[in-house]
Amino acid sequence: MTGISKNFDAVKALNNASLEVKAGEIMALLGSNGSGKSTMVKVLSGLVNPTAGTIKIDGKTVQIRSGADARRNGVAVAYQDLSLVPQMSVVDNIALGAEPSGKVGMVDRKKALETAEFYLKKLKIDVEPDALVQFLMPSTQSMVEIAKALALKPKILILDEATASLHSDEVDTVFEVLQELKAQGVAIIIVTHRMSEIFRVCDRCTILKGGETVASGNIKDMDLDEIVFHMTGKKPDHSAGAGQHLEHTNKEEDLLLDVKGLSLPPKLDSVDFRAYRGEVVGIGGLDGQGQADFIRALLADQKPSSGTIVYKGREVHYHSPADAIADDMGFISGDRARESIFPIRSVAENIFAGSAAKGKLFAPLMPKTVNDFAQKAMDDYGIVAGSKAHPASSLSGGNQQKLVVGRWIALSPALLLLDDPTKGVDIHSRHEIHEILKKCLEDGMSVIYVSSDNEELLEISDRIYVFYEGKISAQLVGADRTEEKLVAAMLGLSENTAKGEA
Repeated sequence: MTGISKNFDAVKALNNASLEVKAGEIMALLGSNGSGKSTMVKVLSGLVNPTAGTIKIDGKTVQIRSGADARRNGVAVAYQDLSLVPQMSVVDNIALGAEPSGKVGMVDRKKALETAEFYLKKLKIDVEPDALVQFLMPSTQSMVEIAKALALKPKILILDEATASLHSDEVDTVFEVLQELKAQGVAIIIVTHRMSEIFRVCDRCTILKGGETVASGNIKDMDLDEIVFHMTGKKPDHSAGAGQHLEHTNKEEDLLLDVKGLSLPPKLDSVDFRAYRGEVVGIGGLDGQGQADFIRALLADQKPSSGTIVYKGREVHYHSPADAIADDMGFISGDRARESIFPIRSVAENIFAGSAAKGKLFAPLMPKTVNDFAQKAMDDYGIVAGSKAHPASSLSGGNQQKLVVGRWIALSPALLLLDDPTKGVDIHSRHEIHEILKKCLEDGMSVIYVSSDNEELLEISDRIYVFYEGKISAQLVGADRTEEKLVAAMLGLSENTAKGEA
């Protein structure tokens, strides 16, 4: 891909960018959110038509103006924002767009089933082919997304943040398959913000910044600091990095949240949990062990069957999330598309949404109030947007997530609940979000932080509760906050059961 440019109104998403990947290699496509990575992938997959540029495959110039064009040229993509149809079965999703033909043009159901079963087995996906996608765990859906791309037998395979929702065992399986494909001569492009994955599996990398290709080279000749510098234009500051945690002297008068015996069958079983003012309490565990359900039970989005929640010194029984928000709670989801962003509404309206939720029904709302509130949040939290009036969908993933963070931080909640908030967010934006949260802790806010990224969890948390099969298998504090103990507890192998209070 050479000279690729793409304008969206006045915004230059790509400016004379280039990308080259060889048969039988794994290329990392890197860059901060808003650098143009996703647009580059969409140009190659036919979802976006470039303003200028040339695409050559096997030395021949090709025109890719649609998804069908991409498939004809051997390009397949597995997306983080899934291309699956939730109401359809696994087998129908894997065959979608490339259905095997039988008699009189009908779909050859037997062949479709054989293909689905082959790739489900190859990727070790334990699910029935006839199961509906909407009922699968998020990580399983992501694995099916990858199976769908593999089923096209591409010569160019793109994983666009497809591993963001996966856990270590699933990532291991995917990488084993990628090595097989590499040996078969498939060209593989990986877009990921998990830096460890880049050094583990990639041969080369191409780095975009501001829509331009700023660096390209062999992974073995680069280190993380150099990559981050090319992505951001800044050298990483190791003086304020991971692992620098002051031991909190948690006193009873600072206790903000005290949960006892919280149960939500079959997802939660007698969970005890505490959070103090001015600390980040991390929640870890493999996908689907009850973390998300616990967060939503605190917020009254789900109704526990038993147990008590004492918040700000009193037992609470919220009827809805609106009650929790009115009582100084905030919630940030990592699933921006479904739970955070109103994509066609303006940036200003999205930022003001949290304040509106706390306001009175039928109260007058002036545009100046919305715009002033939004502008302050954009200035305070470095949200980059062409205009406050532009739709939220026009922002990069990192800026969308900073928008959501800004929405709630601007309200100064006493307790902020975050459910995997930096999933699919670049390393620079992730650090920015962490710094915003650290400043809030100084004002006495308490943060409960769920993360599927062990490195991030260890970096930001003062204490970590680990969930396993709906229970807390361990509480990691001080010297116990190591990756080895975290992984052991995630697998239910830890003897360090939760102690209740640090």
